[in-house]
Amino acid sequence: MTTARKNPDLAIFIGIFFLIAGLVLVAGCIQKNPEPGPVSPEAGVVTTDAGSLQGTTENGVTVYRGIPYAAAPVGDLRWKPPAAVQSWPGVRNATAYGAVCPQPKSGEFDVMPVMSEDCLFLNVWTPAKNLNEKLPVMVFIHGGAWKTGAGSQALFEGSPLADKGVVVVTLNYRLGALGWMAHPELTAESPHNSSGNYGILDQQAALKWVEKNIGAFGGDPSRVTVFGESAGGNSIYAHLVSPGSKGLFRQAIIESGPFFSDDAMGTVFRPRSEAEQYGVEFARGLNISGPGTIQQMRAKSALEILNATPELKSPFWTMRTIQFKPITDGWIIPAAPQEVFRQGTQNPVPLIVGNNAAEGIPLALDTNMTVPEYQQYIRERFGKNADQILAAYPAGTPAEVQAQTERVMTVYDFDHASKLVAGSMAGLNQSTYLYRFTYALPGQPYGAYHGSELYFIFRHFPGEPDPASNKVSDTMMDYWTQFAKTGSPNGMTNVNWPEYDTRTRQYLDINTTSSVATAY
Repeated sequence: MTTARKNPDLAIFIGIFFLIAGLVLVAGCIQKNPEPGPVSPEAGVVTTDAGSLQGTTENGVTVYRGIPYAAAPVGDLRWKPPAAVQSWPGVRNATAYGAVCPQPKSGEFDVMPVMSEDCLFLNVWTPAKNLNEKLPVMVFIHGGAWKTGAGSQALFEGSPLADKGVVVVTLNYRLGALGWMAHPELTAESPHNSSGNYGILDQQAALKWVEKNIGAFGGDPSRVTVFGESAGGNSIYAHLVSPGSKGLFRQAIIESGPFFSDDAMGTVFRPRSEAEQYGVEFARGLNISGPGTIQQMRAKSALEILNATPELKSPFWTMRTIQFKPITDGWIIPAAPQEVFRQGTQNPVPLIVGNNAAEGIPLALDTNMTVPEYQQYIRERFGKNADQILAAYPAGTPAEVQAQTERVMTVYDFDHASKLVAGSMAGLNQSTYLYRFTYALPGQPYGAYHGSELYFIFRHFPGEPDPASNKVSDTMMDYWTQFAKTGSPNGMTNVNWPEYDTRTRQYLDINTTSSVATAY
């Protein structure tokens, strides 16, 4: 979602998920990755299926950064499923992060790192002292509206979680047009009659890498928990319904993942035909059309593809205007996930799912709608139920419009999604847990806004941590890592988190003093 912040200014704290400062990139940011450097003597050598790696030991945790898990998706491999990584001779230096995938400049990074289409890297933090420990593994999928972010963001530094006795993995996956574009020609060349969803295929490739190689880092490939936030949480919904993901993880944690194909304020999964049509339109923006379109587009540079992506008019009001996103393609995502969950045919793994109390900040910030525009929007989105929604969320001034828009998004795009998923999954697996994060960072008035829980799960605060924040962080890290170890979040804290049941509808309210509640 976002990296940690130093300044408690609004623009700093809400630089999460959709904070896009522009699409102009310095051409020099997109370049080839540097060749592996000399081996560090600070950590032991591990051997993977592609070659040997040497990392570094930092505060008792051994870290391996910039590990390639798939071949560079360049040239003819652009807009294709990830290919096997090429092996390397000798010992590869794994002490520096790899390049991040091409993306617009945003608030995700304090300093924009090197970008390259050669970006399919992952990172491992392990507390294991020997290869026989078989520790549980937590694989994190970052958010960023499917167009920004990386596993190397400072916020996602995995040492604090690894200190709790788990192996932590973060990863990059293809973003924007390079990760999600569908096109009729791509569909025609696919043996699965599919295009788009390359970002999901990358994530599957990373999980397969973990399955094959994490034992070399002291991890247990049979005890993998995948967790993610925002677009990362949405990605996990895709993995729970994707046949290609079954068996690649044992448990899942979904934080603030939008879910519905046609939300109140957003559209997450889009049909293949619609996505293909947009791919045709996108190609025309590059003055390319007709037969041979994809061949010509593969000849374009990553920077040209990136700069051709339409700039969104508002940096925040983007939920309905993001063009490159997951697709119900009939193969990777066989059907709209909400329909799969309603039918109860998803992968029934143990699950923690939930969201924050103020998700609409910043996702619906600065909508700039007038009162009549707000009323018209609600009528278009809610149809016959619009009068009920307008009565529950009335607005008579622009300020009230803004506040109510944020509330509507929180309730209908996030609260309802979490409850539907928890109820569906509980019918298949009793080890289902629902939460609501309500703690507000000190010094800011925005409440538990979208992405703010990440500071506590990764213990990387935007300023100096205070005792209350440290307590919340300890609570969340204990619940999350205990779940990874046992399939239940209980056993490390004083408050017992009950399994979700559609009759009692109990969930955990996470704050300085966490408590069990029923009125979500």
